Amino acid sequence: MTAPAVAPLVIIGIGNAMRRDDGVGLAAIAHLEDTESNSADGAVEFRALDGEPTRLIEAWRGRRRAVVIDAARAGATAGAIHRVEVGVDPLPDWANIASSHSAGLAEAIALARAVDALPDQLIVFGVEPGDLSMGEGLSAEVESAVPPLVQRILDEVAA
Repeated sequence: MTAPAVAPLVIIGIGNAMRRDDGVGLAAIAHLEDTESNSADGAVEFRALDGEPTRLIEAWRGRRRAVVIDAARAGATAGAIHRVEVGVDPLPDWANIASSHSAGLAEAIALARAVDALPDQLIVFGVEPGDLSMGEGLSAEVESAVPPLVQRILDEVAA
């Protein structure tokens, strides 16, 4: 029996929908799934995860490309979009900070590197949160950042 084929590209939204702007990765995935109905060809898989490192590694293992979307505190204005390509750009401080839902993304990347489980290309988009309090729904600033974020991701994966 052969293993099921995996899509060469996975787009992963990380978040906790009960911590307001921490759910931006999940909101972006929902938006992308609505936008990208043409992914039925199996070239793209969308995943909504809680950020636990081993789940992240399993989601991107064996992929050619992966895009990760998460809330990222870098000291910018709420809704600011940050981008880093792992292995090309230095990992910013915001990737090294544990989030409200898990260990930091840097730990997942380091573990994946140690077990040779990184995709060929890993791009991380971080969105500056404004409100990480308990509750549902994104702040207005972060909500308004989702459409341009989705467009940047679509442009990125089309290149």
